Amino acid sequence: MGLLYFGGKGCLQQFFFNTGYIYKREVQRADELQSYVDKNCLKAIDYKQLKKWALQRNIREFTVSRDQWLLFDVSYDGILTPGSREITDFSWKIFHKIKFADGNADVYLYEGFADKYYDILAGTSILVGFIVCIGIFSYEMQEDLRYIQCLKKEVDVITKGNLQEHITVTGNDELAQLAGGLEIMRQTLIQKEQSEQELRAAQEKLVLGMSHDLRTPLTGLMTYLEILKKQQKNRNVTDEYIQKSLDKVIQIRNLSDQMFEYFFVNSQHKVELEEAEDIFSAFGDYLSELCVLLEDEGFTVDTEMLEWNPAAVRINTDLFGRIMNNIISNIEKYAGRNKPIQIQILYEESHIGILIGNTTDQPEQPVHKTGIGLQNISVMMEHMHGYVEVSEKEKDYCIILYFPSSDSIERKSFSHNKNSADR
Repeated sequence: MGLLYFGGKGCLQQFFFNTGYIYKREVQRADELQSYVDKNCLKAIDYKQLKKWALQRNIREFTVSRDQWLLFDVSYDGILTPGSREITDFSWKIFHKIKFADGNADVYLYEGFADKYYDILAGTSILVGFIVCIGIFSYEMQEDLRYIQCLKKEVDVITKGNLQEHITVTGNDELAQLAGGLEIMRQTLIQKEQSEQELRAAQEKLVLGMSHDLRTPLTGLMTYLEILKKQQKNRNVTDEYIQKSLDKVIQIRNLSDQMFEYFFVNSQHKVELEEAEDIFSAFGDYLSELCVLLEDEGFTVDTEMLEWNPAAVRINTDLFGRIMNNIISNIEKYAGRNKPIQIQILYEESHIGILIGNTTDQPEQPVHKTGIGLQNISVMMEHMHGYVEVSEKEKDYCIILYFPSSDSIERKSFSHNKNSADR
């Protein structure tokens, strides 16, 4: 719009200057003024008659001056005292010599004939500028609309369940940011769906395994109950099958408890950890209880390698108590009593590990291992931002619980020595 207006204005001015059209009209008006002055014998200071003549002919600018001093100005009402106001912009104005009754004077006339052309040029410039602006805006809007329609088609495909459809991300504007957010959401949904599929597969595998493990003791229990039923008819009930039936019931109860704990632990989405504390405060009571319970069951515990160094961890006491209960239960079921249970704390750069090792024993009656207890321990360790490592070689079994270490803390004194820790 600016280029069109100022360029057109320059062209108009050049045209009027070259053709002299405006000057000719001003000369014509000056001749009319001279005739009017001669007819009415007007002086240069007869402002009323001069102003009347200017208004009748729509003269916009009309001044009368002598020696660069104003005598009359159409925009001023009243008589101008000679020598009171000096005419301005004298250099570029075209003056006409008019003979008044009181002498010659310089007259400047501007009819405003060219103003209508400048107004038309300004209106045309605004209109063309507005049309160009609307055209550019419409073109950009068409690009955005096509992009929005493309995104809509892609989102419709995704809403129908096809998460493999990629979201087109082009540009750096708000629509591109929206498309980028949709693409991230799509990838998150894919990851979530994969995680859910893996979880469902693991749960199905677990349920199938537990069903098989439960079927075995249930079959044995039903067999023993049938024997007891026959013995009852013969009035010859033996304690052997009653004890065997009780053992099968206990086995079924243990399996159901493990399954309940597995689903309970997996249902916890967020676990709150306690404040960081030194490892003796965090693990000491649990390991002491572990030693006491194992010794009561006839096991020997070796704590020669158990050392309490200045380090801190964050745990959840409820989950850690469940982990220790699982470990105690597994040791009671599978560990041999011919060698001591080894307990040790491992210190690494970023983790603190609790090592518990034992030898496995072959029981008189085979014990079904479902592996659900170890899965429960692994899940609970993940909730506490740690992990578990298990190694089994021949009859040697070892489990290590790794907890991320917090910043080292200063303790007033470490009065607990190895013997007190053993006790």
